[in-house]
Formats: sequence, C-alpha cells, structure tokens
Amino acid sequence: MSGSAPGVAPVPAHRHEKLLRWFSLALIVTVIAAAFLLPLININRYHRTISETLARSIGHPVHLGSVKLQLLPRPGLAISDLVVEENSDFGAEPLLRSPSVVVSVRLTSLWRGRLEVSRIDLDEASVNLVRDPKGQWNFGSLLEQASRIPNAPTAQRHSGGNPRFPYIQFKSARINFKSGNEKKGFAFLNSDLSIWLDNPHQWRLRFEAQPARTDLDIDLEDTGSMRLEGSIDRAPTLEQMPVKLHAEWLRAPLGQVSRMLFADDMGWRGDLRAEADIAGEVGDMQVTTRLRVADAHRQEFSPLSPLNIDAQCRAEYRHNEQSLENLTCLWPVGDGHLLLTGNVRNFSAPQSQLTLEINRTPASLALDLMALLRPSLSSSWGAKGTINGSFTYATAAVPAWKGDATVEPLNLTFSDGGAPLMLPALHFMTPSTATPPMSHGKKHSQRNVRAVNVPTQSTIVLEPAAVDLGAPSPLQVSGDFTPARFSLHLAGSAAVGRLKGLTTSLASLRPSTEQLGTQGLADMDATVAGPWLAEPSSVDDGLNAATGSSTQGWIHLQNAVAKVDWLPEQVTITSATASFGGGKISWSNANVLVNGVAIRGSADTATRCESTEPCATHFNIDIPQLDAAALQSALLGAGQHGELLERILAEVERKTAPWPTMDGQVHIGAFALGDLILHNTLASISVKDHRLDITSLDAAALGGSAHATGTVEASGSQPQYSLAITWSGVDVGQVAALFDEKWPASGRMDGGTDLTLQGYSSSDLASSAQGKFHWRWNAGSLAVNGGEVANVAFAPSRFTQWNATGAVADRALTLNKVGTTNPVSGKISFDRKLDLTWAAGRAGTPLHVGGTLAHPAVENVTAGVTQ
Repeated sequence: MSGSAPGVAPVPAHRHEKLLRWFSLALIVTVIAAAFLLPLININRYHRTISETLARSIGHPVHLGSVKLQLLPRPGLAISDLVVEENSDFGAEPLLRSPSVVVSVRLTSLWRGRLEVSRIDLDEASVNLVRDPKGQWNFGSLLEQASRIPNAPTAQRHSGGNPRFPYIQFKSARINFKSGNEKKGFAFLNSDLSIWLDNPHQWRLRFEAQPARTDLDIDLEDTGSMRLEGSIDRAPTLEQMPVKLHAEWLRAPLGQVSRMLFADDMGWRGDLRAEADIAGEVGDMQVTTRLRVADAHRQEFSPLSPLNIDAQCRAEYRHNEQSLENLTCLWPVGDGHLLLTGNVRNFSAPQSQLTLEINRTPASLALDLMALLRPSLSSSWGAKGTINGSFTYATAAVPAWKGDATVEPLNLTFSDGGAPLMLPALHFMTPSTATPPMSHGKKHSQRNVRAVNVPTQSTIVLEPAAVDLGAPSPLQVSGDFTPARFSLHLAGSAAVGRLKGLTTSLASLRPSTEQLGTQGLADMDATVAGPWLAEPSSVDDGLNAATGSSTQGWIHLQNAVAKVDWLPEQVTITSATASFGGGKISWSNANVLVNGVAIRGSADTATRCESTEPCATHFNIDIPQLDAAALQSALLGAGQHGELLERILAEVERKTAPWPTMDGQVHIGAFALGDLILHNTLASISVKDHRLDITSLDAAALGGSAHATGTVEASGSQPQYSLAITWSGVDVGQVAALFDEKWPASGRMDGGTDLTLQGYSSSDLASSAQGKFHWRWNAGSLAVNGGEVANVAFAPSRFTQWNATGAVADRALTLNKVGTTNPVSGKISFDRKLDLTWAAGRAGTPLHVGGTLAHPAVENVTAGVTQ
C-alpha cells in the first residue's frame, strides 16, 4: 500500500509539471540569450594571450585576426585570419594560413575550472610543405613538438591528468609543395585531413585530396583521388617515429597523370591505380608499392590486345643516407616476368647498382611499350616470340650497362593482312662485346648519309641482323639504344610489299611507302633516331612534330606502283629516289606513268610545318608530250565523259579525297588542245583548299606566243574563273585554219582579253562570260567570198594595221568603232552569226555583213541605216 510518509505533506502533481515548465523555459531563454550575447562579449582583450598560447603549443609564431565567442553549433572560439609563421630555415612564406578557424571547447572542463579544447576546424586553409636542401621537412618540428606534450586520447570519455588531444580537421584545404624557396607546380586541392590521438602514444590520420598542377589548366574531375590513412607514434625525434601508412591514387586517367608528371599530355590513355604501404620508423621504413594500369594505349589507336600493367615493388628507405636498399620490383607478363633488383643511394647525386632480369618475356610487350612511348608506332604490328637476358646498371665514375638479351623466334604480323615477317634471332648487348653496325647498300652508296654513333657505356646495341624481305640481297637491321634515345638503321634491299610492313609503323618513313602497292623493289640506307619520350607538339602535322624523331638516308624504288586517293588510276613508278634529311622528304629523278602519260621530275615536302595547316608539296615536273584527252583520262579516269574543267573541279571538291596543297612548275613539250598545239609550255601553278592559282603560263602557238594568269575558285556552288590572256605575233591564217574557216586572211595579230566566267558546262561558261578584249592586226588582209556578193562589188581588203577593242557579254563579241583604225563594228555571236558594219567598202560605200562566219552575206548599207 503506497502513500505519503508520516509527517510529510504530499505535493500535488500539477505543481511538478509547473516547475518543469518554468525550468525548461528558463533554459531555453538562457541558451538563446547566450547565443546572441556571447558573440557580443569583447574577448579581443585576450587576443595576445590566445596567440601566445597557440605559439607555445606548436612552436611557431601565430597571428590572429578577430576572436569571438560562440555557443552554436558548439561552444568555443571563432577565429578569423589565422597565420602560422614559418621557421626561417624553410623560407619566409607562412606555414599555414586559414581565413576561418573554429576552436570548440569541452563544457565539462569549464566546471573543473580548466579550459580543454575538443575540436579544431580549419576551413579553406593553405598549407606549405617545404623540404630543405638537407632533405628535412618543415612539418617535422610540429610532430616533434606534439610528441613532447602529454595528451590523453581524443575519444577518452572522462578527463584525466592530461588534457585530451583535440580532433583536428582541415576542410577544402590547399597543400602546396616547396623545395627551399621554389614553389613546385604540384599541389593537393580540395583536401580533407583529420588528425586525432587514438591512444596515448599514437596519432591517427585520414587524408583525401585531388592532385593538380597549379601551372596548368587541368580539370580536377580527371585527376583521380589520392587517399592516405594510417598512424604515427610518439618518439623523441622525427626519424625515430614509427609510422604505418596506406596510400592510394584511384581513378586517375593516364593522360592526366602524364600532364602532372611532364607538364603535357603525352597521348597515353588508360586507368591508373597506385598503392603504397609504408611501415617502420621515419628514418628506416619498409616501402611496398603496387602499380596497375588497365588498357594502356595511345590516344591515336587501340592496340590489337590490351596492355595491362600490374607491377609490385618493395624496398627499404634510409632517410639519413637518402637511399633505397634491397629494391625488388616484379612484373609478371605471360609465362615470364621482368625482375628489377638493386640499390639506389644518395638521391641528390644517385649512385645505383641495378640488375634487370628478363625471363621468357613476350616480345609483344616490348612492342606495346614502344608503341605507348612513341607516337610513330601504330597498332598495325603484332609480335610473337620471347626475350631472355639480363642487364646490370652501375653508376661509378661513369654510368655503365653490362649484359645482353636475345629475342627468338620473332614473328611480326601486320593488320593489313600481309605475309608475316620471320626475323632471325636478334641479339642486344653492351658495347664491350658488340660489333659496330655497318652500312650496307648495293646502290647509291654516295647517298649514305648515316653517321654511325660511337657506343658509350650507357648504350645497348642491336647487332646487325640479316632479314630476308624477298629481294636478291637481305636487309640489314642494326641499332643502338640509350635510356634517353634510340637509333635504328636499315640498309639493303627489299620487296616493296614486304618493306611496307616495317615502314608503315615508322612515322618518318611512312610517307615514302604508305601509298605504294605490293609490287616493285626497294634499295635503302636510312637511319631513324629520336628520344624515347618525345616532347609533344601543339602542331599536328601527322609526322615528326609529334614524334620528335628524325630520319637520314634514302629509299630508291624500281618498277613500283602507287595509288593516291585524289587520282582515279594508279601511278606506275619506273624509278624514283626519296631522300630524308634537312626537315623534308625529297623525291628526285622520278620517272612515272599516269595512265600512259610519261612524267619525270622532282618534289619535296617538309616533315614539319610552322602552322597547323598541312605541309605544301613543291614540285618541278617535265612532260614531253601531252594531249588534253589523255590529261582528262589521267585526272578523271578512262571512260569518263563531260567537260574537262567540270570533272577536274569535281575531283578538287571531293570531301573524301581533296587535292593536296602544292605548288610548282610544269613544263610540257607539246600540249595538244584538240587541233591547237601549244609548244614548250611552262606553267607555274599552286593549289590550296578549293583554289587553283595560275601564276604564269607561257607557250608558243599559232606562229606566235601566248601568256596567261588567273584563278579558279571552287568554294561556292559554282566554280568562278578569272583569266587574263595575252598573245603576240599570232598568224591570222593559222587561226582561220584552226576554226576551219575558208575565207582567206593574212597578217599577224597581238592582243589580249580579261574574262570572268562561272559554271561547269560549256553553255554555263558561255552564258556567264564577261570581259574585254583588244587586238592589233598588222599588215593584214581579209576577203569575203573573194568578189561579187549580193550584187555588191567586193574585193579583198588590205590594211596596214587594224586596232580593235570590244566587250564580251550576252554570248557575243561586240566590236567598237574607233575612227579609221577600227572600220568594223557590231556583233559576232558565239553561235558564229554576224551582224557587222564595214565603214568603207569599194568606193567608200558602207557595207553590212550578215549571215555566219562560214557563209557571210554582204550588202550595201542603204540610206537611213544606222551604222
């Protein structure tokens, strides 16, 4: 039975509820008042005390902006513009700068009369990590200072004798790296860092950030994410502090990785994942790494089979000696592996002793790696075979390689379906036992411009190997290779079809063979050399600008064929020599047939252009005889019909196979345009985009000479022509015979015309023709039917000089009457109809000439007829 104790008056239940409500209301008012009033309390009077306290705690001078009290979301101090100065040994720039810092306090510590910080939050801080010339880091003093201050673990629930270490968090921080006073381009952006004391002797940390190059414009979404997690234990000095860390770089595209490492995109593609585990004392650590790259390839192509990299390394890091001891890196590949072992000491002036073991490594790996490094190699190669050997690298007085490796049996295949290439065993060795490569070439030995490199102790040479490429004599392959550069020498003979498999994948040799067919024979002596890691170029010329390689030497072709996409028929190459050097490819002594038209001459193209436009080809060709019909067939293909200019411009306009940019001179011994023969024609022309420029054209014709300039612009819906033609000393009788006219004429004529036309067909050209013309006809005569016409007495007219001017328009020639020097006026239509007035016939009687050129009709002009 429950009830009130004797002598105690019971308290009504409603009085308990009323007290609880008043207490809750008072608490709410107090909290609200504190939230608004505490920030108004002037705590800046303690500004100096706070900064000095912080300076003693971290061992660096500290400067503060404003300091305010806050209650929400946690009670503590709100500090603006916190600056932690750097020790003078590491430079003058601050160690840390943060615009906003919140220092949260533990309320329970206030009840005991001792202020205890529970949490420190720094927003958008900028941190400088500096390494001095001795290899010491500026944050080392911070760790040593913190190690000397006794603290209880951050998560400890109850206060003890030592204050609990605060939870420190950086949000959206930027971490810069410096070497002395030099700020590096690499930095961490959007960094989140958390540090806390897990037990009295061990700090834990968690870090995540985006790596970036501050001197480049890099999209941070494409740089991946770096993470670090682990622990650091207390010790008297930084070198003695035990650490256990795990770092990862995830989702990093290989192209952006190369930009951060080399300040430029090297053209690599793939996904990188790198991991590292570090354990031991800072001065003596065990380091284990794993590097994985999925589907590594160049941006220009995807390989026939994906290149996946999965390599692991382990080593012992000695901080005082700045060395890696007992280095071991293993990369399993296929049924074999690559194994690198050794030591690297004194990072500032490395002294290395390394051994590379190559055990049953697929030859395709070497090809894939070269294709990844060199833009000049494509995915058209495949390789079967294995590599066995070993090399040692030591840096004593002079860096030196020793060892050898053999590739066998090596079988190269090509994606174009050509016959596989079986190579003999290839032997790579160091110079002490290697035979210097010898030049070989049975023809044109005077063209051998190869400078044989003198092998050094850092060189690995490929001993000369004879490769049968279907020619009477083999092709000799040799080379030398250093860590920075390579040099490959090819000399001898080869069937063109077999040689193409090699040269197609070498950018500097590709233009000389890429358009060739499979027939023919080639002699060559050429050396391709360049750096392994070519410096990228902003100029995309498709050749050596992207590769950084150079080629010296020559290739001589006999009885080969070529198919160029802007000509309908293949070109037969009787003989031609391509020379490499001086930044260009030069073709000389070329004798070719284009649809039966014999052409001889030379041409050259630069291998690197200053602009982004394709390099122009400069040519100088000679054609003994040429017929317009043969020219049309050569340019347009046999069996094509229609207007020559229409078809030529249609070819120029083709989007899939535009004419290349080119300029030069053409000499034609005899050029037949129907019945008109132009002798000793010499023309200077250039083609660019959709424009053909005739700089000059000179020829002998009709007993005189002709000169022409002009342009053909084909960028619009219809081609536009602008021509200026002059002639001198032309035999008028030959002109009349050319047009099959029966009326007798004599004398010599000089003259010219400026014409503009547009269209494709002859009808469009005639309708749009506009311009002016003039002639001076010297010592001439002209007769119409030789006598009586329409009851008009008409005798041959002789004159000393006839000067004529006129216009071309409306499908007709209009002659102007100019005093006595031009006695004829009127029109001659393009369909050869006449409407002319002869100012003075026999006895000064004006005549009208009608009819056609073939059948003129002459009559007296009656009174009242307008002349």
